[in-house]
Amino acid sequence: MSTTLGPSWNLRSSSSPRSLTVSLTKSPEQFSSNTAASSTSHNHHHNNNPFEDDELLSTTSDPSAASASFYSLTVGTERGSLHQRSYPAGNSRNGSNSRRGGNKSDYSSSSYIDPEHSINLQAAAQGSISGIVSSSTQQQQSALDINNNANSTPVFLLLVDDNRGSGASTSSNPGAFAAHLVTLRHGTFTKLTQYLEDNNESKHPSNRMGGGGGSRGNLRFEESPTNTNAMATVSLPRMNCATYHSNCGFVYASGTGVYSLTANNVKAVLNGMMMTNAASKDAYARQGGFGNKYPSSSRIRQSTAATLPTTTPPHAIFLKAASSLPRPGARCSATRNSMTLACSGRVAIVTVSNSFYAVPAGLDVGAAVTGMENTALSTNGVPASVLTTIPNVAASKILAFGQSSQVHPVIAIEVITSSDCHSYSSFSSTVAKSSSDAAAHQDAQYNQFLKPITSLLILASGRECTAVEIVSTPDPRSVSLLGKGSNTNNNRIVSTNVKTLPPRHGICNFASPILAAAPLRGNFDYERRNYRDSSSSSLTSGPLVALLTVDGLIHIRSPFCLAVPLSSIEVGTRPNDYFSVLSLPPSSPPHQRAAAEEEDRKILITSYGGEARTVTCREESSQDFADRLLKMSIDAFGPNGFPRLELAEALGATFSACSYVGADATASKRGLLRQYLEAVLGLAEDVRFFMGAGNDSHGGDRNVSMVVSEEGPETGGLEVVDQSLSGAVTLDPNALITCTALLCLVCFQLDTANATIANRAAKACSTALGIVKPTDRISKSAMAVCDLVADRLLKEAAAASISLLSSSSSMSATARPSPGSASMEYVEAAVWLLRSCGYHSKALQVLEERMNNPTLRNASVGMSSGGSSSSMGWSQIKYDSYFAAHLGELWSSKDDACCQIVLRSTATRDLITRNPALGLSIFTAMHPQNEKEWRNMKPSDDPLDNPNYPYKVVELLKAINPKIGVYDMESPGSAATVSASSGTLPLNSGRAIAVTYLESAIGIASGRPTEDHSLNETRSQTSDSVADMHDELSYLLLEGVISERGDRNDVDSALGGIYRHKLRRLLSWEGAKIRSDRLLTSLPSSFLREHALLLGRMGRHEDAIKIFYSDLGSIELALEYCDVRYERQQAQIEEAKLRGDRGNVIKPQHECSYLPLVKVALNSDPDSDRGLASAIQVLSLRRNSIDKSAALALLPKNVPMSAVVRPFLIPAIVENESQVRRLAVAEG
Repeated sequence: MSTTLGPSWNLRSSSSPRSLTVSLTKSPEQFSSNTAASSTSHNHHHNNNPFEDDELLSTTSDPSAASASFYSLTVGTERGSLHQRSYPAGNSRNGSNSRRGGNKSDYSSSSYIDPEHSINLQAAAQGSISGIVSSSTQQQQSALDINNNANSTPVFLLLVDDNRGSGASTSSNPGAFAAHLVTLRHGTFTKLTQYLEDNNESKHPSNRMGGGGGSRGNLRFEESPTNTNAMATVSLPRMNCATYHSNCGFVYASGTGVYSLTANNVKAVLNGMMMTNAASKDAYARQGGFGNKYPSSSRIRQSTAATLPTTTPPHAIFLKAASSLPRPGARCSATRNSMTLACSGRVAIVTVSNSFYAVPAGLDVGAAVTGMENTALSTNGVPASVLTTIPNVAASKILAFGQSSQVHPVIAIEVITSSDCHSYSSFSSTVAKSSSDAAAHQDAQYNQFLKPITSLLILASGRECTAVEIVSTPDPRSVSLLGKGSNTNNNRIVSTNVKTLPPRHGICNFASPILAAAPLRGNFDYERRNYRDSSSSSLTSGPLVALLTVDGLIHIRSPFCLAVPLSSIEVGTRPNDYFSVLSLPPSSPPHQRAAAEEEDRKILITSYGGEARTVTCREESSQDFADRLLKMSIDAFGPNGFPRLELAEALGATFSACSYVGADATASKRGLLRQYLEAVLGLAEDVRFFMGAGNDSHGGDRNVSMVVSEEGPETGGLEVVDQSLSGAVTLDPNALITCTALLCLVCFQLDTANATIANRAAKACSTALGIVKPTDRISKSAMAVCDLVADRLLKEAAAASISLLSSSSSMSATARPSPGSASMEYVEAAVWLLRSCGYHSKALQVLEERMNNPTLRNASVGMSSGGSSSSMGWSQIKYDSYFAAHLGELWSSKDDACCQIVLRSTATRDLITRNPALGLSIFTAMHPQNEKEWRNMKPSDDPLDNPNYPYKVVELLKAINPKIGVYDMESPGSAATVSASSGTLPLNSGRAIAVTYLESAIGIASGRPTEDHSLNETRSQTSDSVADMHDELSYLLLEGVISERGDRNDVDSALGGIYRHKLRRLLSWEGAKIRSDRLLTSLPSSFLREHALLLGRMGRHEDAIKIFYSDLGSIELALEYCDVRYERQQAQIEEAKLRGDRGNVIKPQHECSYLPLVKVALNSDPDSDRGLASAIQVLSLRRNSIDKSAALALLPKNVPMSAVVRPFLIPAIVENESQVRRLAVAEG
């Protein structure tokens, strides 16, 4: 990535700075004009406060002025002076508000930017201001808090080195620094006053302390003994270090204890943050107290209520932690990184000597629930009776560095927390929304509040630095009591447990000691709930860390791979006097920026000489990424240990990177490359956890897959997607497959080969890219890298196999397996790589050769006593399952080249021969399995949509001669278990396999709808090919019936009976597209029932019924035929009515389904009496469905009335009268 130096901010300080803090504010546009007149003076005074919005809104009516963003820098100096400066925010440094100056001979590469607004207070404290902690600090809060910070009045905690205290825990006056709370009011710094019941500015005019001018006559932070009306100021104990988080307020360490502020002091801080110079206690009280979301100015409430800050009481309180740290106690350091709060303020990270400790806080659940803020324990105090029920808190040790540095500062910063990604999208949608059910709303708040939170910390001391994950989990017992409606300890205090995970990537050593560090938050997209796309790697789009070392270098690193330098830039001269690094918040919240409006991340470095300079960190380009990866690969493998030229061409690396020689390849460099590639590919556990959408709980595997993105470069983009929370970062496909190939190669060259990671990476890459076609978006050079690495792995596998074969004879049952036991892992990784680059035939061939090699198969069986057989080779079912999955994916792609591979591959034939059911799934896995799937199917997904492939599949299946083996004996349709009534066709012949495929393709057994004509209309061009497939199925079934005849030609065998049943079902199916006239000429004369069904399909219903009635002598079969026809007619009538197409409604008097049977019975029966009886029987049985008048007209005239009165006429008349009465009642 690129790191560039920006302009210098003119601090205009008369003494050397020792501490500073920065925040985002909104300043009035008029400051620029006022500043121009007095910018030459260090003493710059306005009666306006950039943090007070009522002043902003009252002095300007320009909307753009109110929305302008400024960086507010508060500086404390070695002489006790306090300064506040405002500088314009935004990416452009050439804005209209920036002023430039300075001596170009001293700063030839940069320019100065004068402050837009200044507030000075000389000699504010008696001693050096060594530390400033602001209540509007963005370093430890989510990006969502930036808007609130920009609209709230800050409160500063000053740590002053007055040389009166001691950091030792045994001292009578523990705490190295005096502490003061200060705020900005009326354009000047004001010491924070206590919050009293009668707190009113009009009553206490002395609340406005000091002037805004820069003269030495400014009032110090001391109460005037002569002013009896002065309000008492906040008194704080001495401190060793301090920090701030919005969830717990100011927290400090002194001696062996960690403390929160007292209740009165917390009230004073909240009052100082919410009260503006026009506010009074009465107006404040009317607004609902500390939990109210609106400041006291009525002007602001009426005009900008949507953008006002939310100031709520702290809900994380550090109780009973006075002796939580070991001796000698917290390390004395006023720098901003010496103490930090993690896990959303639940855990305090404190340093004791060269060790880091975690101190948990208690959670006041009621303080986070809407409507209960006024009962918060942080502002009302914890009763003494309750404190006795709370156990003492003990700190847990995180780690201790080997180098104990008392000269250089210790550093602890929080980089990212799992709650960041949910702070906007999840909490605001589930908790902040109003709910009609108050109890359910409160439960939602409880559940959100009591979730475990994980933070990623950067810890540094001296030259050592590492990343550590820490998890804060509310006590399960307390959570259980709350869930049952009980208050824990009668005060809603929930204790928390802290768990620290060991550093995943070890400890990184720098060439020079580390002086300061700052987190650079990633470009998180709140709408997509993932990190914004990066054109190169996932590391630069996620969170980063900026580290300042003694040699004057700024190092930009990823917390997921600290040992790999992403960028570095020299900022200081030698000797270096830069001491501070601050990350500048974005000028607009991330969730309000569009994807194309990414804002460069910036940091501010400050020197003791009074120079503050900005450094801009931009996303790295694909070429930067390529150069780094190529150089790291040369360091890990050597110049000739990997496909260097192919990799350079695939990624677009520069000539200088390709010509890099590097030092000798070492195991440590290979380990570093592996760590980097895991992070880039999103396979590292911490990357998967934090670069998703911020999971709420830690632990457990999270499946990571990769999906090709349609948006991105012209070659396509690739998203690494976390399936549980849908987080994603993009990678170029060429970068993906080359990085995966290098990771597989390096995993097998480590001192201890890691086949699990290699196989997982290769499989994830193949899954992400899907079926790569020979002429796809992957470049030839990238495919060559994969191919060459795969060949290298296969050679390693062959060597390992030989090693194993030579040692297997002498290996005892308790012997340790040889290195060749990983041979199959080499093969598996190579196969996945070949699939990723589109070499599918080669991948199949590799596994076939491995499976069919009798030497290796016998060796793997022989290893079962002394080792695992799977270590040498797969089982047969695993081979078959892999072949079926791979071939099935190729077939489902519908690409001509891929389908040809399936049809021509010997792996397909061999698989179907060995395991017909599994092999057949290659072609049928994507077929719809029920009526719903058929209706939802796209026309292009119809199995018979392609006019060529179904025919080729049938020809392939017909030529198969399945082997009778273990699969056939275990399958449900095996010959050993089949019966004539089961209807399951055993796959013991090519004909049976082809029949099963065709039945699945046409959907006769899976509920394909016959009334949905849209499927047929879209297939007009392929109607002939579809009819061919239906004909093919009918001929195969007919062939099966004939070939499976027993000794007696007129009796079917069990298998022949199944074929005949399937043939009759096909002939009776309304959706069949059989050419009936062709099949009719091929039917043997003995297939009478089949003849009848075909005649019926041709519309010759009387001829069909004559076969049933006369030739087969079964009126039951004839009636069954007529019933099926009647049901179809009724369905067609109802469908026509629904469509409103009454012209196609069938007229019963001309199309009655039963009249042909009456005619056949009367005219075709040689016995006229029996024929007449059969006709009358039909009239009697189907009197509700038959056309009565037409049926009576068919009867002979000499039929006596008595023959039809009882069985037909009387029941028909009675039913008709009953229907008439029912209709009359309904009309009435």
